[in-house]
Amino acid sequence: MGYMLSQDYCTIEEFEEMDYYLFCGTQIHKSGTGSGFERKPSIINNDIKTIEEAKELYQRFRAKLPLDDEKLESGEGDENERTEVLYVSPDCKWIITTRWSNYQNVITTKLFVEKEKTREEVYDGSEEITPIIIIKDGEQYKEMDDRHYKQLSEIVWVNFYDIVCSDLKGMSEEGDLIAIMNDDRSLLTIKRVEDGTERWSYDLEGIREDVWERRDDMQKGYEFFSTVCQFEGNEQEGWLVMQAGSSFYKIAYPSGKVTYLGEYLYSPSFSPDGRYLAYSSVDYDNRAGMKSTEYEQTPPPGIYVRDIETGKTAYIYWDPSRNSEEDYFEYRDFLWIEKDSFEEYMTDTDGKNGTKGAE
Repeated sequence: MGYMLSQDYCTIEEFEEMDYYLFCGTQIHKSGTGSGFERKPSIINNDIKTIEEAKELYQRFRAKLPLDDEKLESGEGDENERTEVLYVSPDCKWIITTRWSNYQNVITTKLFVEKEKTREEVYDGSEEITPIIIIKDGEQYKEMDDRHYKQLSEIVWVNFYDIVCSDLKGMSEEGDLIAIMNDDRSLLTIKRVEDGTERWSYDLEGIREDVWERRDDMQKGYEFFSTVCQFEGNEQEGWLVMQAGSSFYKIAYPSGKVTYLGEYLYSPSFSPDGRYLAYSSVDYDNRAGMKSTEYEQTPPPGIYVRDIETGKTAYIYWDPSRNSEEDYFEYRDFLWIEKDSFEEYMTDTDGKNGTKGAE
């Protein structure tokens, strides 16, 4: 087979009006600075044409929070210690921020509920970090309590890095179910978080065979990276998105129906209504295992949004390696925010700066 060398992309303004804003949490490596990395979030909607516009919209969003970054904003602080948004709930009411300081040895996380700071945790590396996790509760959201977190940590190893890198994408929105793979990535299992009981399992051998068949440069039996990228559902039915090497699949349960989504769709995230699929160009970890010939044939660097109904794919170019103030792209995750909730948040004049932001 041949890899995707080119494709006709459109701008996102060519889509019908979306019901969501797309939060893109991007981490950039910073070589030669001593700080290691920095987060460069951005926010996309139908009006965004460039990554610069997406970054600027994020800055207006961020400015609505009381972040206590006065020293930094006055030029006295260290730019490498800037507070950035890590998580936004779909209703735009629950926001988690993070700041790495002291050469990234100290981590400060804050939880804001409707722009009010309700919790702050500071970790200096001498203790285990318990991350803040937000889960759905009916039509609203809440913080996962200690008992729930303990039950979760008995099934999977959870630390702050997992939250930063969104490695908990295998957990349902309510936090009651989690999809995990066994050590050799041959079996996918959905377990109930409360008691660890198995609710459904799926043999991944068929997907492994499909990957080997699609790749003419990969012999049968070759091991490749696999992970769950997204999980939506309850104990009766739902679906998962998984990465298998450079291929991506959607698996429905309990039917076990498999849909091949395509190749090089990194960090895939379907919108809540299933209309859109956001994904990213290849990140550093996935690129590291590629042959140079394959890497050269992957889609251009940036952010992609596919309209499932029309088949159109919007593309926003972003290549940090060509920006003197950035470096290579480490990873990216996506969060879908309800349009009405986002615009209400932005037009609320009770924010830190007291200015309207979505005009």
